[in-house]
Amino acid sequence: MNIDITGKAVVITGAAQGIGRALALGLAADGARVAVLARDRARAQAVVEEIAALPDAPPALALAADVSDEAEVGAAAAEVDAAFGRVDALINNAGWMPGSQPVLRTDVAVLERVLRSNLIGGFLTTKHFAPLMIRGGGGRIVYMSSIAAVQAVAGGAPYSGSKAALNMLSAVTHVELVGQGIRTVAIAPGLTDSPGMREVATAEQIEKTAATYPGGRIGAPEDLVGLVTFLCSDAANHLSGTVVTVRPPAPR
Repeated sequence: MNIDITGKAVVITGAAQGIGRALALGLAADGARVAVLARDRARAQAVVEEIAALPDAPPALALAADVSDEAEVGAAAAEVDAAFGRVDALINNAGWMPGSQPVLRTDVAVLERVLRSNLIGGFLTTKHFAPLMIRGGGGRIVYMSSIAAVQAVAGGAPYSGSKAALNMLSAVTHVELVGQGIRTVAIAPGLTDSPGMREVATAEQIEKTAATYPGGRIGAPEDLVGLVTFLCSDAANHLSGTVVTVRPPAPR
């Protein structure tokens, strides 16, 4: 199997920290040209500078955009096109996880923010970056979903609902665009260590979940790099329209 992404142009949203940063560094280390997209250009540039310090570092680009703002997403797509001339893969990683939000006590403003970050952002980046892939003969779109999309937890309606909808966005995009060379996959990780997760999960919750995972630890952002590298490669050409779960089963 040839898992080679050398020279591929990959756009990663939410790439200033956590999973997005790990993916940017990991894919760049494997030779991909990475566009690091974040709301703050300075933070995106900091990741680009980390990439530049890698051995034989490929070109990288810092982008600033709010993925829920269509004008900003469109401008970012034009900037990537000007810099790289093509897009081979889009990693829709940007998102927001609120704390526990019981249905009867959730403010609609929280629901709207979650949907704008986790669903509308993925929709808009797909809308603006997929045409660049189609022009180049095809590409891959990876949607960073969550095990929460298929596992009901009290207080999780806004987040779980947004990620379930993201899974369906991936599936529908596959149906609509597979004939034009676009492959889509949603990834559903279990609890993964990141700054965003640490803001809402207690130490007790993390410890309880970690105890059910092999090795007694929750996932690390770097655990997802190998899978995403595979999905961005030509070796994954026959995989599309599905959800890949990345959650260790509890020991029996």
